[in-house]
Order: sequence, then C-alpha cells, then structure tokens
Amino acid sequence: MLRLTFACIFLVVGLPASAASLPADVQTYVTEREACDHFRGEEPYDAERAKEISAALDRYCRGTDARLNGLKKKYRNAPAAIREVLNGFEYPIE
Repeated sequence: MLRLTFACIFLVVGLPASAASLPADVQTYVTEREACDHFRGEEPYDAERAKEISAALDRYCRGTDARLNGLKKKYRNAPAAIREVLNGFEYPIE
C-alpha cells in the first residue's frame, strides 16, 4: 500500500521540469528527498498510518543530510542549475 501511495504521489507531482538535465545521482536524491519531505508533513491519524509514516521516514529520510552534503561537494563546480536544486533542500532534517 505504501509503495502504491508513493507511486501515485510522484505521478502527480513528478520531478522538476529540468530533472532530465540533472545527473542520475541527483535525480535519485531529489525523488527520495521529496518523498521524505512529503512524509515529514503527514499526520498519523491512527496507529496503522503512524507505522506507515515511520517506515517511509526511515526509508526516505535516513542518511539524507549526509547524502546532500556529499552531492553538494561533488557538484560544487557544476552548472548553477544543479547547485540550485541541491541548495533548495532544507538542511539539516535529521
């Protein structure tokens, strides 16, 4: 159920229009981080939903701060569009 929910979210929201021009590792990070940010804002209205949210936070949010730092270092001299995408994420979240 959680995977179906996640898939539906990204079919509607999708990646930014410029995502095709982003390196694959940045595209992957953006997708996972957007999932993380989505679930960070969810309310656990019952015990089952709380478990789903907790699992999603563990899956999509764990390690994102370190990954973001690594990508920022890797792409510090990259075109501005890539740096802007990476700099657009809230930090730290863990």
